Amino acid sequence: MSKAVALKGSVLSLSVLKIYSDDIALVKSQLEQNIAQAPDFFSGLPVVIEPETEGFGPTFLALLVDFLHQHQMVPIGVRTSQAVIREQAQYAGLAVFEPVARAPEESANTTSANTSADQGAMVVEGAIRSGRQIYAQGRDLIVKGTVNPGAEVVADGHVHIYGSVKGKVFAGSAGNTQARIYAQNLDAEMVCIAGMYQMSEDIKPEYKQGWVEVSLHNERLVFNKLA
Repeated sequence: MSKAVALKGSVLSLSVLKIYSDDIALVKSQLEQNIAQAPDFFSGLPVVIEPETEGFGPTFLALLVDFLHQHQMVPIGVRTSQAVIREQAQYAGLAVFEPVARAPEESANTTSANTSADQGAMVVEGAIRSGRQIYAQGRDLIVKGTVNPGAEVVADGHVHIYGSVKGKVFAGSAGNTQARIYAQNLDAEMVCIAGMYQMSEDIKPEYKQGWVEVSLHNERLVFNKLA
């Protein structure tokens, strides 16, 4: 009999949707604001829901999953130790993941993994115009110009930008949590490392001028001034 299926191991990069309120109207309203700023990013985005509040109402999870589907997002499962929410997730047909153990904060002197050992970084000269996407697969990306609004720069490794940033920046897009972003005048629409993202309005003004480094620690983006 000819082979009809094959099951192979794979590592996928999933975004984590942290929920800090049990008010479904508030959660939907804030999600709508985020989606409106970058609809292409959220379309087809697989997410794991992670509650950061004690318990949900009996219909909260079902309403949230329906909302995500309506906005073309793909809820994969729920990550929690709360028995009630785990039961709700199973009833909704979602996978249930165990909470991730918190790792100690990395030393500031730790050297990031070099994801471009097999090939040199991709270098882009000049500005990247609106509507254009640059993807450095399996390596770092160096942009020697500006990233205009509506443009996207994506790398499986680190991203270095030697001009102002008005568009979207994605580092570690294949799931590398050690990837970092280095940029000058980071007034970006969105920054993202390994699926963890932050929108423009959530970036403090002091990190939007001068050189800044963005890294990922304990599932949150950390911004550091370099000059």
